[in-house]
Order: sequence, then structure tokens, then C-alpha cells
Amino acid sequence: GAWGVLVRGVVEPHQYLSRRREPREPASAAAGAAAAAAAAMGLSDLFIDAKDLPEGGYGFCQLLFLLAAYGYILFQASNLISDGSELLLLVPSLAGLVGSCVLPVLGAVPDGAIVLFSGMGPDAQEQLSVGVGALAGSTIMLLTVPWFLSVYAGSVDIEDGECVYRKPKVSGMKAVFWDMGVQPTADVRYGAQIMMLTSLSYLLIQVPAGYLHGPEEEIAKGEKKWALAAMLVCIIAFVSYLVYQYIAAQKADEDSSLNLKVDAVVVERIQKGEISLLGALNSVIHLAAPETASEATPLKDETPLEKRLKAILKPFFHKYDTDHNASLERSELGVVMSDLGMHVSADDLNKRFERYDIDSDGSVSFHEFVQGTADMLREEDVQTFIKANSRGEGEAANGVATAEEDEEEEEMPEEFVSLPPDVQQRRILMRAFYMMGLGTGLVLVFSDPMVDVLSELGNRINVTPFYVSFVLAPLASNASELLASYNYALKKTSKSITISLTALEGAGSMNNTFCLGIFMVLIYTQGLAWEFTAETIAILFAQFAVGLIALAPVQRVWHAAVVLAIYPVSLILVSALEAIGFD
Repeated sequence: GAWGVLVRGVVEPHQYLSRRREPREPASAAAGAAAAAAAAMGLSDLFIDAKDLPEGGYGFCQLLFLLAAYGYILFQASNLISDGSELLLLVPSLAGLVGSCVLPVLGAVPDGAIVLFSGMGPDAQEQLSVGVGALAGSTIMLLTVPWFLSVYAGSVDIEDGECVYRKPKVSGMKAVFWDMGVQPTADVRYGAQIMMLTSLSYLLIQVPAGYLHGPEEEIAKGEKKWALAAMLVCIIAFVSYLVYQYIAAQKADEDSSLNLKVDAVVVERIQKGEISLLGALNSVIHLAAPETASEATPLKDETPLEKRLKAILKPFFHKYDTDHNASLERSELGVVMSDLGMHVSADDLNKRFERYDIDSDGSVSFHEFVQGTADMLREEDVQTFIKANSRGEGEAANGVATAEEDEEEEEMPEEFVSLPPDVQQRRILMRAFYMMGLGTGLVLVFSDPMVDVLSELGNRINVTPFYVSFVLAPLASNASELLASYNYALKKTSKSITISLTALEGAGSMNNTFCLGIFMVLIYTQGLAWEFTAETIAILFAQFAVGLIALAPVQRVWHAAVVLAIYPVSLILVSALEAIGFD
């Protein structure tokens, strides 16, 4: 033991940083302890203990490197979970369940893992502030920063109290803040009400925290029954929320936020070449097909297929309507069909164009494009399109396209486009479960060392770990949700802004039930004390402030600026409340 201490004192830091500092044992038991440690090696032994890093600038740089490394891995893991779960939306039989239940739960997994590992281990009471910081930071950041970015990105002109979805006319920063905004659907208002209702779960554990004082052991003992009650309330609220979401998804019409998100994912994945149009819509192709196709007038009663196609084909139609005359020429039709994964030969393209051009005016309108695509997909011999889905035939079909267009468009992977629709669906399932499994595994493995690093960083810069975790943890665990909400809002439609804002509200509801429930389990089972009155007040303040603003049918950009200001105000509120004696 003495020789080991001497060696650790003289070797260079990098020669021993990978070994965890363990209590010394008698020399007679050294060999047995070494064998037992080797046999019972856990995941924690694979990581550098942040407390073992040397003091001073050298060790601080190492600590920052670990923070960046673990943060990047958790960021990529969150992306894997998000992308994998979205892939499941391409499977029609699972879309309702995935959109209503799976997506919200998996989105909360990174925060839940940080919360879980913050309340485990010998320093659980001290590190619990890291979990509270991650929970508060995640909730408040998602409800403020991406909310502002989404409203700003999706804002359009407001005339007579209503949003006008056309090219903005106003100019100047003052006009943007006062005369532009968004008008989401009623789903955002419902989501705000649910979020505020679920946030009341904090009050159960906060009741004893408000009057219990003394040693932490006594506080933990007095809070145990309250923690059990709060845990049960969180579980009931969590299950109720998922059931409500699932029932709403089953009753939803084509304009619901869930169906809008499904269609948006289908468009995105077709553009990325991860599925063809036929593979995405195969389950609805033969539903309620009309007895006869219209020859010159729109269908009076749209089938499920036409309704889906309207939403999915619109971005492709506008993309390839290069001359902006609200119609497709023969060459443009060939390119867009190839992009949708429906390659046809050059001869067949001419025949198809004639069938698309119902009124024989030499061009294809959007209605004709939708109806013609629906008729094509309904053909009994759809295998002719599957067989044609190869690069060679695709290029032949698009001989009318220029070489420049061929270079710009990324070909759909051959292993997907050449497969029957049911095989495409199976491949999508396999890829989705692989991505979700890998992402979840990485989160579970790297959340524990991330908690240690955040806690140690706070100690070294003399800042409460709560503040460190509040600012830094959401950057790793929630950055993908921020980017997703912003990208949806850029489409500048009422439907797209609804998807953005309801996703953020759903994340808040998940934190109020799923993540807070994990906290209550830890407090009840680990005998920990909930001493976070100031933090609780800040969380409730932020959620009710954003929730009340979200109840407005039209949200102007200045409303979003007020929401953004809630983020720093919440931090100031915590600091002020702690300064006057709240925990």
C-alpha cells in the first residue's frame, strides 16, 4: 500500500488518470481484492473518475475535454433515438402508437437517465442537484429558446388579427416584432393546458419541503411518504397522458398535429431516399378507391390516398415547378417521379404524361398530379414500378433531365428502391430498432460519467452544480428537439408551427411526469432529501408563463421574445430565492 502511494505521487498525471481511486486495503488481502475487482468490473471502471483529475489548469482542461466528449456522445445518442423513433412513423400500423406514446417517452430518455444516475452512488445527495439542474434546464430551455426560434422562423404577416400565409410584406425589426406572428391550431392550446396541469405534481413533494428543517436525514425521513404519493401521482399522470394521446391519435383527422408530423416525416424520408412513395403509402392505396376516375373535374369525395398525397406531394410539386406556373411540364414530371422512387422508361413517361394531363392542355396541374399519382399507385401491376426502380432505368426515364439536374439529385439507395413495399417496411423497422437501441444504450452508459463531470466542474469553478447542469445538460440531451422544432417552423404554415410547439409542450409534460417520477422513486427508495424549493418555483413559473402565452390563438413575435426572456429570468429567480433563504 505504501509503495503504491509513493508511485502515484511521483508518476506523471496521465500515467494514472485512467485508474479510479479506491480505498487502500491490507497487504494480505491485496491479491484477493485485485482478483475480485477484475471479476466484478462494472461499466464505471471503464471511465476516468472526474475527481481523480489533477488540480490546476492541466486537470481543468482534461475535465473540459471529458465534458465535450461525453456531451457529444449524448448528443449523437439523442439524435439516434429521435431519428429511429421517427422512422417508425413510416410504418402505418405503428404510426398512431409511435406518434402518441413512443416519441414522447423516448424523447425524455436522455434527461431521465441523467436524473436517474444523479441520485445513485455514495454522493447521491450532493449530485442530486445535477439531476434537478438537468430537469429544470431541459424543461425551461425547451419552452423558451426553441419556442422563440420557432415562432420567429415561422412568422408571417398579421392582418386584422389573423395570420396571412403568404410572402411577408412587412419590413424592419419593429414591424417584425409587432406585425408578424404565427397562428397554430387548437392543439397548441390543449397542449399548454395539459402541461400546466401536470406541472402541479411538483407541489406534492414541495409541501413537506416547505416546512421541514434540520439534518438531511430527518428531512428525507419526513418527506418519504410525500415522495411515495408524488411518485404515484406522476405514474398516474404519465399513463393518463399517454392514454389521452393515443385516444386522440385514433380519433384524429388529417389535420391533426400527429398526422401532420407523419406526413412531414414521409416527405423528409423520401427526400433522403430511405423509402419510396409506394412503400410509404402501400397500406392506403386500395382504401376506398373510386369506381371511376374523373376525366376533367376534381374528385368530389377524396379517398384516404388522395388526402395523403395532397400533403406529401405538395413540396415535390413546388420544388420541380421550376418556371413557377403552377403546373409541371413533361420534363419536370419525369424528374419528380424519379425523386418519388417511381422510375419509368422514357416511352412510358410519355404515356404517363398523357394520363396525368386530364384536360389535355400540355401541362399537369397540382390536382392532376395528385389524381394521376393516385391512379398510378392503384394499378394492379405495381410491380412494374418496383422493377423499374434501378439507377440505370431511372436515368433512362429521365433522359429529358439535364446532366446538371442529375448531379443535384441524390439517387435513392438501390437496396431500398428495388424492394417490394412490404420488404421496405421490414427494413425500416430493423433500422429504426437498431438506431433506438444503440442510442438508448449510449445514453445509459454515458449519463453516469456525465453526471460526475458536471458535478466536478461545478465544484472546481465554485458554482453550484445545479447551474452548470441547468445550462450545459440540455445542450447534449435536447439539442435535437430544438433543431427539429426550428426546421418544422421554417415551412411557415399553421400546420408546421403546430407540430413545432406541440412537441415542445409534450416535452414539458414528459418532464413533469416521467422525469419527475424518476426523482420521486429515488427520493423514496434511496432516502434522499428534496431541498429544491427555489428550483421548483422557477420551473412552475416558467411553465405557467409559457402556458398562458400559448393560450393566445395568435402569437406575435414579441410574445416569443417575452418567452425567450423567461430563460435568464428563471436562473435569476433561483439565485434570488436561494439568497433569501429558500434552500
